Amino acid sequence: MFAWIADNALTIATVAAVLLMLGFAVYSVVKDKKNNNGGCTGNCGTCGMSCSCCGKKKK
Repeated sequence: MFAWIADNALTIATVAAVLLMLGFAVYSVVKDKKNNNGGCTGNCGTCGMSCSCCGKKKK
């Protein structure tokens, strides 16, 4: 078992790094959605006042 892990250590490390980045991306999206950011940059001229961020400003 240890020989197999040693032979595939680079592959295991690469997969672990990709999973870590994927987890961070999902966490970031969930956090933004929870805070109602939704990826809004705050530049209301680019979205035509249709995003949730700009919709709150025009009310």
